[in-house]
Amino acid sequence: MLNSEKTILAINDVDDSQLESAREMLGYWTDNTVSYSAKKHMISVALAAALILGLSAMAYALGLHSGFFNAVFGKGIKGHDAFQVEIQDENGNTVKTEHYPAVERVDVDEELAEALTGEYISSVGQSAIAGNYTFTLQEAILDENGIGAFTVHVYNPDGHQLDQNGNYSPGGQQPFSWRLSPEGDEVQFLDVRDYIIPENFSTTEANIVFYFTPFTPLPENKGLTLCFSIFTENADFTQWPKAELTIPAREKLPCRKLVSDGITADISSVGLMLHEESPDLINSISESIRIVFSDGSEYTLMAKGMVNFSVASVSSDHQNSYYSFNRLCDAENVVEIRWTGTDLFGSQTITRTLK
Repeated sequence: MLNSEKTILAINDVDDSQLESAREMLGYWTDNTVSYSAKKHMISVALAAALILGLSAMAYALGLHSGFFNAVFGKGIKGHDAFQVEIQDENGNTVKTEHYPAVERVDVDEELAEALTGEYISSVGQSAIAGNYTFTLQEAILDENGIGAFTVHVYNPDGHQLDQNGNYSPGGQQPFSWRLSPEGDEVQFLDVRDYIIPENFSTTEANIVFYFTPFTPLPENKGLTLCFSIFTENADFTQWPKAELTIPAREKLPCRKLVSDGITADISSVGLMLHEESPDLINSISESIRIVFSDGSEYTLMAKGMVNFSVASVSSDHQNSYYSFNRLCDAENVVEIRWTGTDLFGSQTITRTLK
């Protein structure tokens, strides 16, 4: 049972239309033929009915973007420990070893995610067909820096040729490629990284989350164009079937600004842009970025042997660095960003604390 304080707080969240329905119910009982005690009981029943409706609406809202939150911010996509891959020549000799850092995934607080980002998520539902493929743009979010994520459902009755790791059949050709650009701009592309969502995966259907970062600031009033090209054997790339989807222009997720000597950060719930102005920073190399919250907790965006961003890009003038988060960031409660880098030759360590 709700106590009186919780009941009052809950009633504050009841929609006006639900309260009006309760008032209409009460209006029937306001004549003098009903005793005071009966009226009091009926009022309680009417308010309880309105409260139940309100709580149901709240529960629905909190579950509205669950799949999106889990894929983009939570454990819908698996993390991994650091690993290395040996690159071999045609004779089986190892010519080099590539090291890949660890990536962490953490549980998402869906209530917080809904409060911070829910009103900025576009539930698009737009589909396009190319060849035997149907691509459906499901949900998308974009911040003021041009950083964001979206989910796409892929369907091919003959099989999409993907596996749950996002790989293709051994020896097979990539079945389709994609490019992301500002709406109406076929020259400027964004950096994109895709991940297969393991849930509800089959040989014919797959859900993919795409993270993206820009190379230059995006136009304020433009959306994004996502174009898929379907591989066609013995055909020029320009002749491949294409499917085009649009992420609509709408209100973008706001950012907060933090500053230090020669460097500025614009941070949102989904990403970070670092703007480096002083000459000693413009050509520096980031080594560590830690985001500190008001409760003392930290988000290690990158450190030695670990990266917790999904994709990153750098502007051509090396002044702007963009990072797409792999977890929800409560930007309003960030108290500082601790940045460490080195100069171009790795001979000098540079540190900044942005507040």
